[in-house]
Amino acid sequence: MFGSRLAAIILSTAALAAAADPQLDIAAVADAGPPPQPTIATNAHDQTVPYDATSASAAAAATQSAQAFDTVADGSAVGSAPGSKVKRAACDPQWTGKGPVPSPDTASAFLAYAPFASLASAAPTPTGYNLAFKNLQAENNALGYMGFTLLDTYDTNLCASKCNEIYGCNAFNIAFERSPSKDPSPKGGACDQPPTTTFIKCVFWGGPVTTANAVNSGQYRNEYQVVIAGSNGYVNKSSDIVPGYSPGNYLDGKVINAPNDCNGASTYIGNQYWNDGKPFDTARCAAACSAQTRANPASPCRFFNTYIINKNNQAQGQYCAMYTQQWDNSYAASNQVVYNGATYQTSYSYSYTVSGYSYTCTKNSFGCPNPGRCGTYQNCANSNKGDCYCGTDTTGAQLCFQDESCDAPKCSKNSDCQSGYACLNANSCCGFAICVPANVCQNKKSKRFIFAKRQQEPAAGEECTAASCPNPPVSPDFS
Repeated sequence: MFGSRLAAIILSTAALAAAADPQLDIAAVADAGPPPQPTIATNAHDQTVPYDATSASAAAAATQSAQAFDTVADGSAVGSAPGSKVKRAACDPQWTGKGPVPSPDTASAFLAYAPFASLASAAPTPTGYNLAFKNLQAENNALGYMGFTLLDTYDTNLCASKCNEIYGCNAFNIAFERSPSKDPSPKGGACDQPPTTTFIKCVFWGGPVTTANAVNSGQYRNEYQVVIAGSNGYVNKSSDIVPGYSPGNYLDGKVINAPNDCNGASTYIGNQYWNDGKPFDTARCAAACSAQTRANPASPCRFFNTYIINKNNQAQGQYCAMYTQQWDNSYAASNQVVYNGATYQTSYSYSYTVSGYSYTCTKNSFGCPNPGRCGTYQNCANSNKGDCYCGTDTTGAQLCFQDESCDAPKCSKNSDCQSGYACLNANSCCGFAICVPANVCQNKKSKRFIFAKRQQEPAAGEECTAASCPNPPVSPDFS
């Protein structure tokens, strides 16, 4: 049904500056473009757009597993052929609706017909749903079109029950729709203004319906004007139950903007983003989170925040941000960004935590959890950071370093660091490689140190190199 296109954008920890992670990458969202437009049947009693949740979750897991250690990955496009179009002949009979037809039979009379407004205004809100809007003259263009059915009466409870039977249906729109009883001919033809039939339409969506995305006020079919009246929208207020995760926490339009942890280290892992026109599905994000942990236990996903990205109030896709630790609602904030002249907003935000997970960050003295020691050469020159330690750079060469905070710039090789710095091996201090000053502790080979040693005076204020380290260096124990 969809000529669909999938953008799965991954940004892993190694690609991000720990102090200012772009946890919502609007540039990547903009580059992915809009979701595919659904093909909505015009001459049918109903239409079903199935959602294969198992395949969607499996694809999210496979993408995350493949990219669990990488810096940046772009998903490839996938899609299916668009639905075939049946050529219609002018004046062919069209499906007949069950709603009343106002007199005179004009678009303006249809919009002004009081019984439509009365029925919509008096309609009850179904159990388990929140009212999004009432009695508009437009239908929605929300995330994840899942089909429609025609009703015999304006029955919000019946419409809700049909939505409940569809996996992935998170909202519905019920409305009166003015529709031609025959396929309209061009102007001057035998039936350029055919008699009207009124559909009572129940439309299913995989994302929330809102006043802002109620933008479909009708269309022209040649000279015949299709219009909408008595349009109500309802959103399912329950959160998905995701096996292996605690109950979902609804954040509305706010999203998590996590700081670094108490030791200055980033907890943000990366994201996936789907603009393939499929319904909002928290299980999809959970599958990516679980796959991250299986593929890279050293950077496990214990918490995720998933939400809808809107461009100028129109849904674009589902965003999935993953973290190594849980963050509560106090770290959620409204997010609106203007990018290339368009306004991007977030909505329908949920957070989930791995079941049974509980964590309290314990602050290290200076961020280095368990560094190796430099033997007797432990006084650092002009430092308030305490002792100096021994480790190796990423080439395996010995490297003496101060107890550095783990929010130092990350690196993968010495050339990634500025002049006078080296790339400290991940196993030496933080669990990931960081740039550190290359000369920080006393050099036992320096002339000043030898003189001080001869005079039995404490060495202080010495420039140093890795020669201060014993051979071999002491390996820290991270077990």
